[in-house]
Amino acid sequence: MTKEEYLALYERSLRGDCSPEELARLQQYEDDFCFSDDGETDETIQEKIYNRLSASISREEKVKRLFPRKAVAAAAAILLVMASGFLYLNGRLSHSNKPVAAVSGNTGTLQHDIAPGGNKATLILGDGTKVDLNKATEGKIAAQGNATVNKSGNGQLVYQLADQTPVSSTTVFNTLAIPRGGQYNLTLPDGSRIWMNAASRLRFPTQFTGKERIVELEGEAYFEVAHNQQQPFIVKVKGMQVEVLGTQFNVMAYADEACITTTLLDGKVKLRSDRTEAVILKPGQEGVFTGSNNFKVNKADIEQAMSWKNGYFIFNDEDLTSIMRKISRWYNVDIAYNSGTKKLSFMGSISRFKNVTEVLNMLALTGTVQFKVDAEKITVIQ
Repeated sequence: MTKEEYLALYERSLRGDCSPEELARLQQYEDDFCFSDDGETDETIQEKIYNRLSASISREEKVKRLFPRKAVAAAAAILLVMASGFLYLNGRLSHSNKPVAAVSGNTGTLQHDIAPGGNKATLILGDGTKVDLNKATEGKIAAQGNATVNKSGNGQLVYQLADQTPVSSTTVFNTLAIPRGGQYNLTLPDGSRIWMNAASRLRFPTQFTGKERIVELEGEAYFEVAHNQQQPFIVKVKGMQVEVLGTQFNVMAYADEACITTTLLDGKVKLRSDRTEAVILKPGQEGVFTGSNNFKVNKADIEQAMSWKNGYFIFNDEDLTSIMRKISRWYNVDIAYNSGTKKLSFMGSISRFKNVTEVLNMLALTGTVQFKVDAEKITVIQ
């Protein structure tokens, strides 16, 4: 792949226009970075990391149009990991222990690996019929109310209303269910586009009627809402709702997370709850709702919030348990801890389309954590 091809493909990935095959090609190119365990000294390994980081930083000015400063590591395809003071960009690396790989058992070798997730989903029709979208052929899947449901390529489901479609007297609801290890894209009958993350569900009408467009979300999704000032778009999630006219935003509302986070990329949204006063977000802000307190508005880390949609894990001073929850959802694997969890935070990025051991190996390079990988479980060893 030439530099020009790489940049063009990366720009397409930022717009969400890449197929899974193109994303895998891009990320394989970017994440070609590993260490051998052939008797090299700590100093040799650290020198390799330092040289690669230096090369990454020297290329920053060349790629700054595509990558903000904090994303240079992603552009250079290196996972920068910070835990207990292990990695620093402004100085040489130092650590008393040699980086260790994720291991299975006590053999020191990887015996199991887990492939990344992909386009997987189940569509639940109005009469309760379940359609496995992995097995469904492209083209028309069903007729629901006044809408035709079509499966297109690259993990996309599209609802279409015929021109001049009359308003149906009966509202038909569908549900798109994404399992752990899955993702899927959806286009609603009003033209709004939704990207669904793993372990998520969206319930929606097959034709929007009345004064509002209402959908119900569990899990995480990114929305690009078609503008309609006369019919606001509302996302209902766990005791609160996000109201928009036409905008781009991400909602993370997993049951195992302590809060609901709404991140606004463009436009304007209003966050409401029965227990709190409404707040309005501006682009670049996030609203955090814990269920009992008022909404907390922060400056958003757009890059991290959108990393899952763009095909990456990006950790910016993120707690290990939070990281492992993401790994659990995407790789469809259970997580166990062999002892109480220590407070460890990591910074870095790596492709979501790598096998799980590559992600774990990068975290283990800090020397602060190890992993035992079984067929359906990862045990964190601290």
